[in-house]
Amino acid sequence: MSHHIKRIAAYRIVRVLGEGGMGTVYEAQHESISRRVAIKVLKPEFAKDKELLQRFLNEARAVNEINHPGVIKIWDADTLDDGTAYLVMELLEGRTLAEYLAAHPGHLEMNVLLDLAEQLTQTMLAAHSRMIIHRGLFRCSN
Repeated sequence: MSHHIKRIAAYRIVRVLGEGGMGTVYEAQHESISRRVAIKVLKPEFAKDKELLQRFLNEARAVNEINHPGVIKIWDADTLDDGTAYLVMELLEGRTLAEYLAAHPGHLEMNVLLDLAEQLTQTMLAAHSRMIIHRGLFRCSN
């Protein structure tokens, strides 16, 4: 699936929000009800791997099991006729941590750091209480 994709199921693609190692996230809008969403699409080369495909689709179930304000809501998970797998998710407004840091050069205030740490801790506790571990948190690079 490329960046020139126009639609996925009932959603019209608006723009690319980001791209990671396994997929691309698009902003999209439901054609009938105008709901704006994010759609995460698994790269075709990974969709051919049954284990990776199942792990991608299991993400929707895992996220919904956590049911915590710090975890995005996933409303749908499916595959298109060509085998393209996708997740329809809540579209969040705001800035990334990188954008926030760029706008606030230097050291962050202690209350901001503590608030961020508290939010992350509570979200991870909610996930871990359901025996769910976010793989992306444990990548190391030297």
